[in-house]
Amino acid sequence: MKIPKIVSIILVIATAWAFFEWLFFVTKPSFMSLFTLFDKLNVLSSSALLVFLILLAFTSPFLALAALLRRFSLDPRFIPFVVFFPSALILTAALLVMIDNFSSTLFGYGIRNTSGWVIYLYRAGTLALLFFSGWLIFGYWNGRFSSVQLRAMTWIATLVLVSSLPLMLLTSVRPTDDDFELSAELEELPNILILSGDGIAAEHMSLYGYERETTPFLDSVRDEFLIAENHFSNASDTGGSVISLFTGKLPTTTKVIYPPDVLRGRDSYQHLPGLLKRIGYYNADISMRHYADPYDLNLRGGFDEANFRKLGSSGGTLIAAIRGIPALNPASMLIDRMSERAAERFKHIWTGKRMMDPLAEVNRPAKRWITDPMRQDEINRFVSDSARPFFLHVHTMGTHGERFRPSRRVFSTEADYENAWSVDGYDDAIADFDRLVEQTYELLKERGLLESTLLVITSDHGFVHNALDRVPMMLRFPGAARTGTIRGNTQRLDLAPTILAALGIKPMGWMEGESLLNLGDAGSPAEAIFASGSRGDKVTDGKTWSVAMPAPPWYSLGRLHLIYCAQGFVLRLDSMEVQGKAIDGSTAACEKTLSLKEAKQIMLEHLAARGYEWE
Repeated sequence: MKIPKIVSIILVIATAWAFFEWLFFVTKPSFMSLFTLFDKLNVLSSSALLVFLILLAFTSPFLALAALLRRFSLDPRFIPFVVFFPSALILTAALLVMIDNFSSTLFGYGIRNTSGWVIYLYRAGTLALLFFSGWLIFGYWNGRFSSVQLRAMTWIATLVLVSSLPLMLLTSVRPTDDDFELSAELEELPNILILSGDGIAAEHMSLYGYERETTPFLDSVRDEFLIAENHFSNASDTGGSVISLFTGKLPTTTKVIYPPDVLRGRDSYQHLPGLLKRIGYYNADISMRHYADPYDLNLRGGFDEANFRKLGSSGGTLIAAIRGIPALNPASMLIDRMSERAAERFKHIWTGKRMMDPLAEVNRPAKRWITDPMRQDEINRFVSDSARPFFLHVHTMGTHGERFRPSRRVFSTEADYENAWSVDGYDDAIADFDRLVEQTYELLKERGLLESTLLVITSDHGFVHNALDRVPMMLRFPGAARTGTIRGNTQRLDLAPTILAALGIKPMGWMEGESLLNLGDAGSPAEAIFASGSRGDKVTDGKTWSVAMPAPPWYSLGRLHLIYCAQGFVLRLDSMEVQGKAIDGSTAACEKTLSLKEAKQIMLEHLAARGYEWE
């Protein structure tokens, strides 16, 4: 058997696929947009190496079968078919993805758009690609094509793979090894459950004084909670807000503002879920893919499962194991996307399962793959099955606009479903969230877990992605041990240090927030609270979102918000103009004021301190 030639062909296929997928992502706004040149080259070489090893592993059983056939002197003409079928299948997947990228980019039509009889054309085309891939591979096997070409491609591929080790050494970041002391035993630690509704403004909750009874359950149990009256998000977009919650860092620190931004370097390992896993917590996330998903945001080593899939090395898959290797961060992100993109297209063509549309998942309630009732079912499963202290983060989407489809209509009519940002529909959606909180509360009570669980109720940003809206922040400590009201300003960054403090752990030095347990009635010691905003995140025609990726150095950062006492300011980075307003419903007991000039100077100094520069 021509083993060297077999390996050469597999090597060329692996490198070519990795290269073209890498080229697709590196030439458009993607998770690599903010990567350094070395990081980008590391992704290319490391992913090529991984694809090669995966292909080699899949091909090995077929090689063994071919050797067995040869031993029993069976027709040797069958041997190439046995050996190269997996490689031909992989090459077909690579070609299918590349062709789909081309047609979608140039013509706006691809596999995602197909339905009905058109799918049969794609099936025929896929079979044709498989035949072409086999013909190409067998041609090299039988010497039908120039061996010089194969040798040249092999040398290029080898060079790419050989470069992976020094690049990994130069770009690799080791996980943090933060020191902390834990006085309590694992079984004595509380469960931690965060229920976050998308875009809920405190101004629309009866709990916070709204004239409509939108949160009757929370109203009834408010005396069991510690409530922050003037709480603010640190981002107007979900991705940046979720990462600020997990890390206790500002989006302008981590540079995670809006997809496709992801955590990079040390930031991808410095987060609350990772610390909890080190203690012994079992961590899960129930949110949405792409915009709030912990792995899509490159949050490393934090979760055991997220959005109906396992993420840790215990997941039992090769991809999951690859994700857990620090030296392969961020190359494993490309591997994950490559496998997912190919699998989605094959499933769409051969099973009719439609491909995920991230925009539809967020903005079109009728077309969401994961609904809030499904999230409630997943909460029920997780809480019922978990046998050890758990950390569960849930992000619901019923309150996400621009259109709302509440399960019950109290304030809205059916006509409101078609109205963008209907206030009546929004209020009904908040009432739905209140019922989800009630169901979860009763589930914990029924399972005997309520008094051993730290329950957090919050939101990622305000109405219509407003970062100057007050948002809910309610904490129910085990046994309702800590209740009352914090009237001063607080921020989302404060939650991670608060949870650590509740466990008796001193907050990490890299966290930028403060524990709410230390603030008392006064609120955050930080007079200035900052919140990021993406560029162009506004409704343009009532149907679609206008989200543009600006040129460096800003990328997805388009606005910076400042909350100072009872004032709110917005700095638009395209024009460097600043606007100010009073915070609606603020009850903060402070009298400090800033001029527009002073506010702008504070925000510019904040940006400069975090590496944002301009002419």
